Amino acid sequence: MQITLTVRHGEVSDTLKGYVRDEVEGLSKYFQRLVEANIFLNQEGHRRIAEVRVHTSNDTHFASSEDDDFRTAIDDTVAKLRRQLKRHKGKLNNHVPKEERERIYGQAPTPGEPATPDESVAPESWPRISTSEATARLENSGEEVLVFVDSVDGAVKIARQEGEEIQVEEADSFEIEES
Repeated sequence: MQITLTVRHGEVSDTLKGYVRDEVEGLSKYFQRLVEANIFLNQEGHRRIAEVRVHTSNDTHFASSEDDDFRTAIDDTVAKLRRQLKRHKGKLNNHVPKEERERIYGQAPTPGEPATPDESVAPESWPRISTSEATARLENSGEEVLVFVDSVDGAVKIARQEGEEIQVEEADSFEIEES
């Protein structure tokens, strides 16, 4: 990782420069794809401000903190970046492509709503037929019940023969039995 250090309005010791470089380099154990880091140390009166901008292969993360002491400001800034990088890595590791998410959940979850699997959505390997085809099959087979996957919405549905009439409804849930 390439690190640039800039000191504004004052001087800092080589020891402090080494300390801040080591702390920022330590962020790479939380996110390995760090490309570049820009560190800014600024003195404004009695305030010490540490700002760090970290560039990954496709994102930029920024944090800053101020204190009376540079080491405390640096520690706070690095802690903020550590949390950001952990969260970013978690999002990348838990990312499910849209097509896969729609297959698993039946539809894309709305933003802010927790994604829970729609138990009425059947696996891709199950054959799909329309409701009218299911009704015709049930009439011709003489069976009382037909469970099928609707080719229109992919939901598991149940067709029941009740007297002369056939009722079709969406299944609330189902379990796949292994043979």
